[in-house]
Parts: sequence; structure tokens; C-alpha cells
Amino acid sequence: MRAPLPDNPASPFQIDGLLCDVHFRPAHNPVRPLNTLLLSACLGLGACGGGGGGDAAPAAAAGVAPPVAVVPPVTVTPPVTVTPPASAATLAAYAGDWYGPCQGRLQDMAALAPALGGANALALRLVRNFHATDGCAGTAIASETLSADFSLTYGSTAAAAAVLTPGTAATQVTLDLVTIAIPAYTRSRSGTAVTTTSANGVTQWCINYAEGPVCATDAGQQAAASAAGALYLDKGDLILLSPVSGGYVADVRYTKERATTIQGQGPAFQRIDTVEGTGTLASSGRTLTVNYTGWLYDAARPDFKGTQFDTSVGKTPFTFRLGAGAVITGWDQGLLGMRAGGKRTLIIPASLAYGSAGSGTTIPPNAPLVFEVDLISVQ
Repeated sequence: MRAPLPDNPASPFQIDGLLCDVHFRPAHNPVRPLNTLLLSACLGLGACGGGGGGDAAPAAAAGVAPPVAVVPPVTVTPPVTVTPPASAATLAAYAGDWYGPCQGRLQDMAALAPALGGANALALRLVRNFHATDGCAGTAIASETLSADFSLTYGSTAAAAAVLTPGTAATQVTLDLVTIAIPAYTRSRSGTAVTTTSANGVTQWCINYAEGPVCATDAGQQAAASAAGALYLDKGDLILLSPVSGGYVADVRYTKERATTIQGQGPAFQRIDTVEGTGTLASSGRTLTVNYTGWLYDAARPDFKGTQFDTSVGKTPFTFRLGAGAVITGWDQGLLGMRAGGKRTLIIPASLAYGSAGSGTTIPPNAPLVFEVDLISVQ
């Protein structure tokens, strides 16, 4: 189930969880919609353990590969008016520290400041913070940072059709268009709960949670890249957008306040083994092949299974790498420790699934989910 990571096919590049590599995306991929522009993203931290899902990012519809967010193509009209580059003050309103939504245990922070020597540009510094429990309350126990800042250079101001909230209609707004330059960079993690080991030239970080460590391998230096984007302030929130279909689609929304979530707003995260497997252990970095069925959580039902929204049963089993951010956080965390041949029921709060954005037309905003997962093999 790769869905759980918001993935916007419109975004010119994506960052792969854990090792969050930034790639240019050659063509539209309808199976992976909402991808956090650049940034929200994945400082490469997704899989590491903490918790995201939402955001994003990144809806599973029947017949579609696992919890993958599927959003119908957006048809919008191209920009209608464009003004020439304005003064350096154009981007001044976007400066400051901005916070992404709490995604289980992790929360992104983006610091925007005037770029040194840049007449009309901003430097973007990304930090991903990991917390001890769901809700992102208190001080982070681990943080991931990049060795270099991104830069956003102003190009023009344009009136364009934009989808500001996933799943809603496009509206005509005035955007500040920018070019996002990503230099070559490496990642590092630090904090009271971080353990770093190196062997044979390979570095591995582990975040030591109460229920056990979640580890990720350093992917090394990432190549430089650039992409087109846009900035917009919506009632005080900062929205980063990517061009698509002649218009723009929101990748991620940041706020000035560091919002937290409360686990009590939905069911607690639960992992229930109905069949104990005897095969290879599922651990971070392993490739899992599974069959699964997903339902919307319904507290009124004895088994909590409401409307079924997706299944792989009777189709091709789903294969993915555990802990790589390829699926929603509820899967990355929930399938750890299973053994091949086992069957597990996962009750996943919205913060570890699709969060406040939901996914397509089948998973509404703030929806907890129930999955039954059969672990076929572990490689």
C-alpha cells in the first residue's frame, strides 16, 4: 500500500521517505497524487519512524494498488495575467518560521529568510522533528536536517486557477511564481533518542522509541535539482504549489503556530495479530509482499469495519519496502515485527493515515481506518 504518502503527480520531483531522494518526475502518475512539493517533504525522513501520514501527504480506491492516494486529474485554465518581476519586497510576506501539520509523531518546519546576495529570493531551511508519542507535543526527541538550504527565486506574479485544498474545485487566485533550486545535499540526524552507527562506509540512524528503535540508512549525497513552483498566503497560511494541467495544485500548507494533535480525537493505534506467522521477520528496510483489505473505521460495529474502500484480495499482491515512506505511517509502524505467514489487523487513527486532507472520494478528511493484512513473504 503505497498510498499513504501524499504524492502529487503534478510535482516535478518527489522526495522518497526515509532516504528521501529528490527525483525529477518525468510524467504524471495518476496513482500517486498529493506529493508534497518539495519540501514538505520528505527530508528523507519519512520512513524513519515517527509518524507521518498524512500528510500527506498523499486515496485508495477499490482496485487500486494499496493505500495509494488517488485524486482525479485537475483541469484548470492557464494563467491569464502575468506581471514582470517586482521588487525584493514581493517575497517578504513569506519570510518566517512555518510549521506543517502534526503527522503522528513527526512534524516539519520550514524557515524562510531573505537569501544572502539574492535581490528577490528566499532561502528555505527544512527541519523534520520526531516526537516520543503521537500528537507532536513537547520537545522533539530527534531532528533531521539538510546540509544545504533550498532557494526560491521570484519570477513573476500571475492570476491563475489553483486547487488550494485537495479534492476541491480550482479557484482563480494571484500567485507568486518561483523557481526552486535544490543544491546537492546530505542529511543528518541528531537528538537525545538518536543512535548513529557506521560500518563499511554505510551510516545508519536509529530513533529509539519506547516500543523499539526505527532505523534508516543514510543515502549519501543527493544530486542538485530545480523545479517551478508557486507561493500563496491563504488566511495567514503559507501554501506551496506545483504547476499541473495549465494551473496549480497545493502540495503542502504551513501555519505560523506549531499545531499539535490529540490521540483521543479518534481510536488508538492498534496492532492485533489474528494469525502468528513463523517465517522471516518484517523489519525496517525489508521488502514485504502482502494481501490487504481496508475499511473506514466505524465505532458502531463490533469489528469496527465500516465501508470497504480497497482490497488486493483476488488481484496481484502488493509489494513495498517497509520503513521507506512508500505507504502510510500506520503501515510502516504497524507491520513491524510481523512474520511471514501471519495475519494482522491494524486500527489506524487519521493522523497515521491520510490526516485532515483525506484521499480522493473514498477516504474523507480525518478518517480512521481498519486494515487486515496477510504477510505473504519478507525479502
